[in-house]
Amino acid sequence: MEARLAKVELAMADTREGVDLIEQGMEKGLEDLREQIQDLREGVLGSQVQPVSHEEFMSFQDKVTTMFANQEIRQELAIYKTTVSARVMATHEAPRVEVPKPHTFSGKRDAKELDNFLWHMERYFEAIALMDEGTQVRTTNLYLTDNATLWWRQRFADIERRTSTIDTWDAFKREIKRQFYPEDMAYLARKSLKRLKHTGSIHEYVKEFSTLMLEIPNMVEDA
Repeated sequence: MEARLAKVELAMADTREGVDLIEQGMEKGLEDLREQIQDLREGVLGSQVQPVSHEEFMSFQDKVTTMFANQEIRQELAIYKTTVSARVMATHEAPRVEVPKPHTFSGKRDAKELDNFLWHMERYFEAIALMDEGTQVRTTNLYLTDNATLWWRQRFADIERRTSTIDTWDAFKREIKRQFYPEDMAYLARKSLKRLKHTGSIHEYVKEFSTLMLEIPNMVEDA
């Protein structure tokens, strides 16, 4: 990241230096034009007795037009320099954060593994600002492998036949949990919770207790 920022800053600095050189050259050209126009002006004002030739008048007009055109270019260059400086500041203030890709889910009948997969997908959506639920479902399917892929292919075929609909994130979570949550997960977790005893360290006891609690959906309502 730091190396890329350094390259961006170097490129911006080169751009600003190039613009400065252009401005310096234009300033020199404008000064020459001012002197020539002053000479022409004095010549025109001093030619009250003799009429000014058409060629002299056209030359004078061309030089004035050129001077105004160059002034407009200078204004555009000033705006461009301001834009370049703003981009450099934005590069410093808001560096792009690399969002890690979620891990895949293979379809293992493990409640904790499935819950972790869904949780990480939701954090991934937040990080990349993906809010559309239909796109969330389609994106999540890219991270399914093995048995989970086979399951989704069957569900996708049902969706194409219009016999099923999974177009929201809640609907997807409900369907994938229905398929891959162990059927007796809550029952086994309750049995393990009843047998749980504090025989080792308090850390291990709390960890085991928390794990079992997470495997019992709606613990408060089911109690």
